[in-house]
Amino acid sequence: MKKSTKKCKAILLAIVLAAVMLFSACSDKKTASSDTDNVDELKKQIESLMAENEELKQKLEQEGEETQQAGTEQAAATEETPQTEAQETEQPQEERLSIVVFGDSIWDMDRGDTGIAAQVAQYMNADVYNCAIGGSRATLKEGESPDDFEGWDSSSLMGMVNVLAGKVQPDFLEGYPGGGVIRNVNPQTVDYYVIAYGLNDYFSKAPIAVEGGSNWDAHGYTGALRNAILLLSQISPQAKVLIISPTYCQFLKDGVMETDSNMRDYGQGTLTDYANAARNVAETNSTLYIDAYSTMGINIYSAEQYLEDGIHLTVEGRSLYAKAVSSCLKYGKPGEVSGNSIYY
Repeated sequence: MKKSTKKCKAILLAIVLAAVMLFSACSDKKTASSDTDNVDELKKQIESLMAENEELKQKLEQEGEETQQAGTEQAAATEETPQTEAQETEQPQEERLSIVVFGDSIWDMDRGDTGIAAQVAQYMNADVYNCAIGGSRATLKEGESPDDFEGWDSSSLMGMVNVLAGKVQPDFLEGYPGGGVIRNVNPQTVDYYVIAYGLNDYFSKAPIAVEGGSNWDAHGYTGALRNAILLLSQISPQAKVLIISPTYCQFLKDGVMETDSNMRDYGQGTLTDYANAARNVAETNSTLYIDAYSTMGINIYSAEQYLEDGIHLTVEGRSLYAKAVSSCLKYGKPGEVSGNSIYY
């Protein structure tokens, strides 16, 4: 482009010099007759140079237009590239799951980062609504009516499920962290319900099943579980239910184990019996199930590592529990025992 411009300027200069020479020759009266021929020759050269100059001018204009067009296309491509890259890097965010937990102090004792709920939330990319209440049980206490919705004051599993179903107002749960959490649960968006009871039913001598009564009687452990599964399936037909058995525990005297839940019977069976009953309900109702008692890894040999007072879980115990729950939610199959295969 620069070489062409220099050439054009040189040609124009030659034309000017030639014209000067021509006018000088014409003004000299003493010039010989042969000069006329020189003038004619110069005219031809000037015309040839002007024609060549015009051709170069057109070429220069054409090159300029092509260069400008190329620059415009390159700029447009540069502007489009970031947008294309931005579109390629934009990834749809994975929708968070909604998990609701009903349980006792095993879940309620730690609501911080090392709590079971917080760890499950991280593993599952989920919003975990921890509605657990320490000291609560699955069963109704003796004398509590399953139909007295207006006067309801039981924080049992049936009480929590009735609140979620809108049958009972949650005012009686004032003061419990889980009572505040349950107000934020939308049954229509829940993906999983976790039901984890049994320890307090065992300690309070609640029957596994009411003798001579209905299998659906919520005063019995299995009846309470069945009623909860049924009602949850009605208010959240899209959700899956996970039942977790109670965990192994020990009873200490002066810091030393006196007996454990394999041997102690408060009147309705050992804790092993409650765990087996939970498994039976899960299998017959085709829910997810974790045998936290026998297959999670908390037992007489590992109790010192996983149990801080013989009953409640240590930090390591909560981590083990959370991993087992998350594995079951991801890989477990309804009606089958889970808890011994941990993928985290």
